[in-house]
Amino acid sequence: MPPNDPETSAPLPSSSKSFPSKTSLPPGSAPHVPPSPLSRLKSVYFSVFIDVLGIGLVIPVLPYLILSFEGAGASEVGFVIAFYSLCQVPGSFIFGAISDRKGRRPVLLLSIFASSLSFLLCGLAKTLPMVIIARGFSGLTGGSISVAQAYVADVTTVEERPKYLGLIGATIGIAFTFGPGIGAATAAIVEANGGDIQLQYSAVFFLASAFGLLGFIFALKNLEETSLPTDKASMEVKASVERSLLLPILIISFSMFSSNFGFTVMQSTYGVLITDEYDWSTKALGLILVVSGLEIAVLQGKIVKVIVQKIGKHVSGFLGCALLGLGLACLPLTLWSKPVHLFSFAVQVAGFSVTQTALPALLSRYASKDSQGSVLGFGQAAQAASRVVAPLVSGVLYDNSEKLIGMEYAAPYLLGGILSVVSGLPLLGLLNDRRLEKGVVEDEDKDEGDEMIRVEEGDDDRL
Repeated sequence: MPPNDPETSAPLPSSSKSFPSKTSLPPGSAPHVPPSPLSRLKSVYFSVFIDVLGIGLVIPVLPYLILSFEGAGASEVGFVIAFYSLCQVPGSFIFGAISDRKGRRPVLLLSIFASSLSFLLCGLAKTLPMVIIARGFSGLTGGSISVAQAYVADVTTVEERPKYLGLIGATIGIAFTFGPGIGAATAAIVEANGGDIQLQYSAVFFLASAFGLLGFIFALKNLEETSLPTDKASMEVKASVERSLLLPILIISFSMFSSNFGFTVMQSTYGVLITDEYDWSTKALGLILVVSGLEIAVLQGKIVKVIVQKIGKHVSGFLGCALLGLGLACLPLTLWSKPVHLFSFAVQVAGFSVTQTALPALLSRYASKDSQGSVLGFGQAAQAASRVVAPLVSGVLYDNSEKLIGMEYAAPYLLGGILSVVSGLPLLGLLNDRRLEKGVVEDEDKDEGDEMIRVEEGDDDRL
């Protein structure tokens, strides 16, 4: 690790075990240069991209597949979408915890393969209950993101982590940008060739399943396992440290829940808002979402990591929550001007992008090497829970906004905005509270394979 890293420069505890000096090399031998994290993470990014691309493919088709069954309506569409997220809540945590004990590779492989299988089942479904079961199975086994984040934490230093976690966010943004377009184009091609409506929907799910299978095969051949600590005594010491860090983990997870709640409020109601106010169609919504996906990809790939490095994870997390909250609250307040309204939309997307890198990186900061999967899985479970609650709450608030606050449309956006800002404030408290400022940091000796954990007592816990 870099010698000037403020989180790792404090003296290590003394140990009776001696290590060879890294500066004393046999004559004529070249110094060992460890591979860069990116070289190990390329297969993770590609696997996540393929997995999320399959999810993006079915976004424009899933509601219509549900509606194609007799007796199905908007309530059934909402139930299936909420049920998927509901199953993600335990799935993300369970898969993250398993990956801490069994390794990242087998859990990632299982998650990607299960996702492919669930798409296949949806494509073959002849009844609505079959679709519900397939989507529930997909949610329960859909822990690939939290495990991928834990994989990043395994192979990067604390200082490098925001950069490589941001690349996961950029990968997801790109996949969600292209996925819906590919799905819609696939359905159109099948229709142009005489396929009936059911075949159009099935073709998209079959293509998503094929992408998932491709991702599984690629990961099977290229994904390496990370080294996980196995020393029982060391794990017991770390467990006692983790218990003392339960409060900051809960605070950060609440921020993840609240920020994702606000963003999901927008996703749930924005199409209705622009139709009611501007009479814009689904084409306009699609264009806005494509541009937003590109904004997320650029921000998380290039800009957010610089922000986190400059002002630290805690302040970055608060900044993201504040921008998200401000942009959300302004959406119904700027309808008088389309340019100002679209700028507000871009602000809340930017805030969301910052939170999606800063908060997982901060959460990882308070987790030991042995609990990265569990803790990051807990954060993903919190986000999944918000995707269950937000659609149910936002629809009711949107329809009754004028009765509740005397203003059309505004209630769900104001709630989401206020909750996002409020949830960001305790992050600053973590930075200033010396007791909570203590975190778990890893010092990994790559050459000797030795891994040691300590409680960090440095003066600056921002990075």
